[in-house]
Amino acid sequence: MVPSASRAAANVQLVVDGLVERAAERAGLDDLGSDSWREGLTILVDSLETTPGVITDGRDNVYGRFVDALWNRLRIVDYLKRHPDIAGLRVERPLVVLGLPRTGTTVASCLLDQDPARRSLLNWEASDSVPPPTTAALRSDPRCVAKKAQLDELALALQAARFPIPHWEDADGPTECTFVLNQDFKALLWESFMPTPAYADWFLDADVMSAYEYERSVLQLLQSSAPGVWSLKMPSHAVHLDTLLAVFPDARLVWAHRDPYRATASALSMYQMARARANGPDVDGAVIASTLRLLAAHVDRPLRTRAAIGDDRFFHLHYSDLLRDPMRQMHALYEWAGDELTPDVEAAMLRWLERNPQHRFGVRPYALDEYGLMESDLEPLYADYLSVFEIELERG
Repeated sequence: MVPSASRAAANVQLVVDGLVERAAERAGLDDLGSDSWREGLTILVDSLETTPGVITDGRDNVYGRFVDALWNRLRIVDYLKRHPDIAGLRVERPLVVLGLPRTGTTVASCLLDQDPARRSLLNWEASDSVPPPTTAALRSDPRCVAKKAQLDELALALQAARFPIPHWEDADGPTECTFVLNQDFKALLWESFMPTPAYADWFLDADVMSAYEYERSVLQLLQSSAPGVWSLKMPSHAVHLDTLLAVFPDARLVWAHRDPYRATASALSMYQMARARANGPDVDGAVIASTLRLLAAHVDRPLRTRAAIGDDRFFHLHYSDLLRDPMRQMHALYEWAGDELTPDVEAAMLRWLERNPQHRFGVRPYALDEYGLMESDLEPLYADYLSVFEIELERG
């Protein structure tokens, strides 16, 4: 008789293989490159297959996202094999925005995207990268137009339902690097759907070099027909910052800062919303504890890196200052980066701010006590961070 644990493991591998088969059939390809993606995907599937109470429809939705990621990876691997010269392109001096989640990184990346001298990773192309778009078609490619129509329809439906949208991305706007790293299955995007902390705990100590090398390949592919100096954003770059710098050694680092107590409450609210579809509205205490460990790593690890490489490698972008006077912060950032902020770009940034006021899609209230937490519970997590930086705490 086969032990139950062995049966469960065999079933997980059958599901993983089935997801790969679905992606391969859709792409008409079967080469995923290395197997670096397999361990992360296996942990994710195991969590969804073996945890009681997972909602079937929600789990299937997440599996569809896994297939989407594998599908794009298959096409990227194939394209790079057919265009080996792309591997020789350099990704030079990318500007990388990182920090705790919910610290204004989206606003910063959208403002930077108004500069035609920069090259943003756009929402639509991160998940549908082949063939790479040309510069002229970055925002008019049929794939972009189709996704824009899809997202516009979703936004209208959510607004009609009076459902607040705390984070929104336009199809032709900048997105997070997580939508590339997720194709190596080493990205905190996946953690936000999980019913247990197994994947998050693994991710904290995982070797993510393959994911960053994969991202470099994707950026090389995309810049092969639409070149530019990359402006990238993902809060959780902070968790594996040393690996990012090993792959992109001349990266210019923008560290976004906010009251960590408010950022934590907002992040917990976002993660609860992401998990609800597959796991229901309740939040497990073990998942909360794991999330707090992850959030602490967002400040502890860059603090260690800063001590090793020096503070001059970082621009410190404070959420409170960004909200009060965004253009002053942009001027300071450009001066630090050694770039020119032209009057035309400044005007474009101001137009974006006018079109995109804070809470444009409504307000989703959040508070620590919703998760059985108080600020005093978090003080040990953020003591070092708050002792190093003068962070304006938000009250009321």
